[in-house]
Amino acid sequence: MLRSYLELTKPKIALLNIATAFTGYLLGGGDSWGLLVLFLIGYLAVGGSSAINHYLDRDLDARMSRTSRRPLPSGRIHPPEKALVFGIALLSSSLIASIIFFNILTAVFVGLGAAIYLLVYTLWLKRRSVWNIVIGGAAGSCSPLAGWAAATGSISTLPLLLALLIFLWTPGHFWSLAMRASEDYRRARIPMLPAVRDARTTSIMILVSNVATAASWLGVALLLPSNLSYLALTSALTILIIIDSVKLVRHPESKIAWRIFKASNPWLAAATFGTLLHIVIGV
Repeated sequence: MLRSYLELTKPKIALLNIATAFTGYLLGGGDSWGLLVLFLIGYLAVGGSSAINHYLDRDLDARMSRTSRRPLPSGRIHPPEKALVFGIALLSSSLIASIIFFNILTAVFVGLGAAIYLLVYTLWLKRRSVWNIVIGGAAGSCSPLAGWAAATGSISTLPLLLALLIFLWTPGHFWSLAMRASEDYRRARIPMLPAVRDARTTSIMILVSNVATAASWLGVALLLPSNLSYLALTSALTILIIIDSVKLVRHPESKIAWRIFKASNPWLAAATFGTLLHIVIGV
């Protein structure tokens, strides 16, 4: 049972969001003591939002082979309202803790991320619009903003550019996955781009997303106090993703899209870690 509740929190997504929050926090000059608190707040926020998402999407998850074994459609957690109460408790705790340990601005960005994910993406756009993941992807952009706010109580250009990078990265990342699972999305009647457009159109949009992401990646490099280590860590993978994106336009095959998807998470992790390397090694 405990494992099922842990699955509701989508640990991989939570950890990736926490990593970007850490980046904002440390770039903003945050002290090491706050990292543990920020980790707990981040996991409560993302985990709580994810649990509520599981509840709201339980009917869709039951129709898709990729998600049918999740805790709610599989019946491992019953009744489904348990997941809703669990999610609300986690999310509420994260907002209260943000105010107690950091400041109101941190809580604003934590709450904004949850609101975009649950209200804008899950309830409004996911079932209605082909642009669902484009606009809904702004939820992940709130993590570095929350981290920076936790450290400084304000906001500035660098965290905004980090937020833009995540916003631009999200569609290409998700469409690459969805291209392989397009039949699943059609079966669930979710208007994800690969399910309602042809493979070539989807491939072009993935390329556009990834090129725009690479542009913002360069923008981040220009704003870092020292960017040599950042560029050294991320350049090769960035070039490989762009090359594969061009190949995908020429040959719109799911195996190439899957390769892009598999590379995009490590790329974001490397870009996140790379922004902090100059703090450790000075270059």
